[in-house]
Amino acid sequence: MKQLFSYVFIFIIGILFAFFYFNNKENKYQSTEANIILTEIKNVSKLVVTESTFSEMYSYKEADKYFFETISFDKKIILSVNATVQISYDLSKMKIKTDTINKKIIIKELPKQEMFISPQISYFDVEQSTFNQFSKEDLNSITKKSINKIKETIDASSLKEQSKNRLFEELRKIYSMATLLDWQLVDETEAKTIKKTLKL
Repeated sequence: MKQLFSYVFIFIIGILFAFFYFNNKENKYQSTEANIILTEIKNVSKLVVTESTFSEMYSYKEADKYFFETISFDKKIILSVNATVQISYDLSKMKIKTDTINKKIIIKELPKQEMFISPQISYFDVEQSTFNQFSKEDLNSITKKSINKIKETIDASSLKEQSKNRLFEELRKIYSMATLLDWQLVDETEAKTIKKTLKL
């Protein structure tokens, strides 16, 4: 009878050992899969989705008038602005949570668009009077206004929308990888844009 109990005890221990071994192995496997997907996201962490060139001509005039505007000291300048504009997303700022038990990659928040403008500015057709000349502060202010004009042009163009579409193209690749590994990509962002675009 003692021998029978010993066999039963060893059998139960064997089952428990096998259960914990295979359960732990499955958790490690799922954790590895999660790391593969997260590594893929990190590989494109700084995603420059769009690069374009904008050109603007910016004209500035100013006049100092005296004696009931009978005497005028004028100054004017024309700026040529050629700017390389890059719009990017830093995917390392994307807020992600992994649920290895249910095999889910949960995206909580998408990174914001980052815009980098590299302007090349040329001054020409500069006219100024002896009593009304361009100061360094004037030129800095005019340069700033000319760059703001470029930003307005960018806002009016479809560049930002194109950049957003490129971001979702990259997310689609990550979604395909998650699906291939039998994982689910879950959109918990405020706007649910990923869900609408990728049709999760």
